[in-house]
Amino acid sequence: MDFYYQSVESNPNIPIPLGGELMAEITDMNLKFKFSLVGMEKGNFLVAKAFENDLGRSFRGDSIRDKDIKLSFVHGNTVYGFSSEVINVVTQPEKMFFMRYPKRIDELNIRVSSRYGCTLQAMTMIGHEIASMTIVDVSVDGCQAVIDTHKGSPLFDIVQIDKLFEVQVQFPATGKRGSVLGIVRNVSKDVERIIVGLSFKDLRDDVRQEIEGFIKSLANVKRH
Repeated sequence: MDFYYQSVESNPNIPIPLGGELMAEITDMNLKFKFSLVGMEKGNFLVAKAFENDLGRSFRGDSIRDKDIKLSFVHGNTVYGFSSEVINVVTQPEKMFFMRYPKRIDELNIRVSSRYGCTLQAMTMIGHEIASMTIVDVSVDGCQAVIDTHKGSPLFDIVQIDKLFEVQVQFPATGKRGSVLGIVRNVSKDVERIIVGLSFKDLRDDVRQEIEGFIKSLANVKRH
């Protein structure tokens, strides 16, 4: 996997929709949490809301006011990052954070291995709940999976970026079962499903061989 950074012009457009997820980090307090973007005025400020049950709701606003903050988000196949400063925090009607509009955004473009579309049933334990999932594309580095759920499910709060899952899968060609560790790199949610992009971590050699064999069979089908 190759990475490269590219700076964007001063006061750039931020390619994230209202409601989009922002990962936040205040390094001198060792804090990491997640925001939802609720508004902005280009060149002046951003407004973001802390997610329900997220760490961002638990500390006092005056403890982070005027603090430097690092923000990042995923758009397409690109991770964007920029530095900002917390201008103000309000608690009513929601806990919201006002931050300075960035003068520069850095792009972290990720070139990944070729992905192949598939339909591969899997499952994982999330919290105290066994969740069924369907892997819809896969590469040797990671996969995209759809987790079926329902409105009000606790999974909506548990499934977050950087969460580590152990995914159990049975490979169709050999019938062998494998266990894969995956880190959530991006996530989107609607009423009845959660879509996650997972990056594989610490693949055992035998599991890697099964994945490579599965991808090879998909590639052969694609050619024919």
